[in-house]
Formats: sequence, C-alpha cells, structure tokens
Amino acid sequence: MARNETIEGKILDNKKPVSAIPVNLSNSDNKTFTNKKGNFSIRNVDIAKDTLIVFLESDTLIIPLNGTDIITIQLQGDTTFIQQSNRKQTHASYGGTVVTRESLEQTGETNLLRAVAMRVAGVEYRNGNLVIRGIGSIKLTSDPLYVINGVQTYDASYLTVLEVESVEVIKDTNTSMFGVKGANGVVIINLR
Repeated sequence: MARNETIEGKILDNKKPVSAIPVNLSNSDNKTFTNKKGNFSIRNVDIAKDTLIVFLESDTLIIPLNGTDIITIQLQGDTTFIQQSNRKQTHASYGGTVVTRESLEQTGETNLLRAVAMRVAGVEYRNGNLVIRGIGSIKLTSDPLYVINGVQTYDASYLTVLEVESVEVIKDTNTSMFGVKGANGVVIINLR
C-alpha cells in the first residue's frame, strides 16, 4: 500500500488540549507537533503498516496504526487511554488480544478469568488470577493490572462472563502506556 493516507489526532490531558507535543512516524522523516487545540495531522502515511510515535514529557507512546487514521490520546493521571478509529469504523484498541463475551461463553466457564485464560494464548489462570508475564518487580507478584470500565485495580476475580461485553489482554510493549503498573500485563474489561 502506498503512503497516500493522512492520519489525524488529538492529545488531551484531563480533557484539556495539550500543545507542542512532538508526533512522528517510525522509520520516517514525517513529523509534526500538536497545535493549541491539541490536534495533529500527518500526511503520506501507510495506515496498514506505519507506527506512530508520540513524545510525552514523561513517556514515549508507540502506537501501531493497524489501519486506523484517527487517534485520540487522553492522559488521566498515570494512565493513558488511546482511542483508535478510522473514517469507516470506530473501535477502541490498545494493541492487545480482544475476546468477546460470545467467545468467552463458548468455553462453558462462568468465571471470567478462567474463561479468558482458555481463550488467549500465553495466558494462564493461577491462584484466582491471570498470569500474563510471570513475576514483575513493582509488587513482586504476577498480578496484571485490570482496567474495568476505566477504573484500575489488581482484582477482577469476582467477575463472571455474563457481566462483560469484551476483554482485551495487552502484553509486550503495548503496556508501556500504563507505566510501571502494567509491568505484568494489562487486562481491559468492558462491562455490559
């Protein structure tokens, strides 16, 4: 695919626009800065293959575009929420593995975490919790960070499959947007 697309985005900090944030594409001289309204735009992009790099004060975000051409980045305290969409279809994406409620129901499990472990490769269910990355350093445990309808916690053992709409399991470098809290992986849970 040729570099003939344009991506647009917005960066907000507690719902207020953030200006002068450097934004560029990996392996490219294509770069820009957010304006006074927090908006940015980059032309000549291959939205199927390119990766966006955003240089925040305290962190660097690496966002694979994966076919999206509109990006909203919302900073809230220690957490960064990224909404990726395109002009044809909108969807939330953190670059993880998404599992729908229907898929979880097919496991026959009522316990949400057990069902997720059965559906996502490389994820185990141990001692009432998910293990995504092994033992991390922040708490010396293997507990991942759970984000349940935007609220961060380390416990989701009480949830059942029927309560959720979808679950996204995030591993590897995509957890960097959650800082050290995401060291053991991140599980985004959208309730019904």
